[in-house]
Amino acid sequence: MSFGSSPVVGLDVGTSAVRAAMVRSGRGGYALSSFGQIPLTPETVIDGELRDGGALTDAVSRLWKRSKIRSKKAVIGIANQRVVVRQVDLPYLDEKDLRASIRFQAADHVPMPIDEAEVDFHILHDYTNEDGEHLMRVLLVAAASDMVSAYVDAVQEAGIEVTGVDLAPFAVARAVSRAARGEEGIAGAEAIIDVGAGVTNIVVHVGGEPRFVRILLVGGDDVTAALARELDVSFEQAEAAKIDLGRGVGLPNAARVLSREVDALVEEIRGSIDYYVSREEGEPIGSLIVTGGGSLAHGLVPKLEHSLRMHVTLATPLRDINVKTRWKEEQVAQIEPVAAASIGLAIGAIAR
Repeated sequence: MSFGSSPVVGLDVGTSAVRAAMVRSGRGGYALSSFGQIPLTPETVIDGELRDGGALTDAVSRLWKRSKIRSKKAVIGIANQRVVVRQVDLPYLDEKDLRASIRFQAADHVPMPIDEAEVDFHILHDYTNEDGEHLMRVLLVAAASDMVSAYVDAVQEAGIEVTGVDLAPFAVARAVSRAARGEEGIAGAEAIIDVGAGVTNIVVHVGGEPRFVRILLVGGDDVTAALARELDVSFEQAEAAKIDLGRGVGLPNAARVLSREVDALVEEIRGSIDYYVSREEGEPIGSLIVTGGGSLAHGLVPKLEHSLRMHVTLATPLRDINVKTRWKEEQVAQIEPVAAASIGLAIGAIAR
């Protein structure tokens, strides 16, 4: 897919909002021309799946108008339980032959009818096993066709041409990690955790090559829902209480609920990281980056550091890109945790 010098729009459809980033590529690297976001009603996207296409169409239309985005072409990101990412070993083929036969090759490795799936792959490496067979290790990605079509149709109803669909965890990695973009090297593997409102994405890469992806149906909204339930307040009031707790203000019982829910989220993340490291092909995690609106939950970063016994870095995607929009420091603080996916989607489209 080639966009030439035209700006590319990355469209991130999250649980709580839809976000668009328009990015250009030039001699000085990538430049963010514009960024905008529009909140979504709670019923629009649930567990990463689109439930109300009309609401998304309306939100995308308003987003383009409000943000004054000139390009009418966009690449969208997906991440939910109807996306399967598997590392598999296949008989060696060159990339052209593998692409021609990938649906046949993938049929035994995905838990859905292959004729109802969109399939892609990333070749990790090839090797010869003990029996002398020439094999290749492939990261296989399959997504339910009807789920993908629902997103594409809703966005195109807003007058936006969808030029590509990408996996959101890959996009986030591109936006927040120089190592994932191949711009610098690091020792060992790097884990990138994107804590959204309803979905947490985990991707582990080695030298820019993705090795492991896990999509968890848990996020910041689960913390808010627990606060609402146990404090007997509305979801909106609970969200405000969660923000206050992050500022050091709030009742002790609210703080206990928050701490318990953050502990549960940390355990989910740690379990996924431990699973990757324990695999035969797993490597020690040398770097860990956290992003997403849910990453701001009070206590999450220090609890992750304690649980994983390593330093955790908060992502700063806006510092790795030339930002043409003049934002104040407080605006950057609000935007940066939620901008990674849309920026990474645009970067990925430019690089193709």
